[in-house]
Formats: sequence, structure tokens, C-alpha cells
Amino acid sequence: MATTDEVERILLDLITQLQDIDSRYRPMLPSRRTIEASCEDLGLTYHAYWRQGKLSELHQGAADRPDIRIAIHSDDLVDLADGRLRVRDAYVSQRLRVDASMTDLMRLSRAL
Repeated sequence: MATTDEVERILLDLITQLQDIDSRYRPMLPSRRTIEASCEDLGLTYHAYWRQGKLSELHQGAADRPDIRIAIHSDDLVDLADGRLRVRDAYVSQRLRVDASMTDLMRLSRAL
């Protein structure tokens, strides 16, 4: 099982990577969303706000009304971050769960 520090580092790295999304993909992404991510095996939940193509800093705890919920086991998150697991493979195998509107799912799949 990954540690809390590893999970936080990976989530912070992902926020940084999302800031660098190619400009041609930005119009595909929603302009305003609240995103919640959890690693249930560690009992961790974080949220951030996507506003006009930028993700805010990471906040600990559940969001009031998240538009997108992501759940993943901590070890799978580490594997995603290290490139040993692809997002689509994790999603198809249900190791990564995403609760979002169909439109948001389509937008995210194009960007990722």
C-alpha cells in the first residue's frame, strides 16, 4: 500500500501536468468543475477546482458538490504515475472509477 505522502505527491504532480495540457485540448475541457479524488484504501479524499483551464491547489477532504469523482486504490495511483498502468486500462478494468457526466467523461478521455 502506498503512503499518504506518496499519494499527495502524485496528486500534486498531476495538477502540475494538467496545467501543461496542450492548448489544442483545452477547449475540449470543461470551463468550471469541482473534482474530488479518493484513495479509499488509505481513507484519503482531496478536491480541487478546475477554472478556465487551470486546476487549483489541492484541498484535503471531500468537496461539497463535486462534478467529477475519481476513486482509485493507492497502489494503482502509483502505477499510473510511474507509467506501469495506463488510464484507459485502469478505467476498463475498474481499477479507476470515475463518476461524471457522459460529456465530462468524453472530454477527459480526449485530453488524457
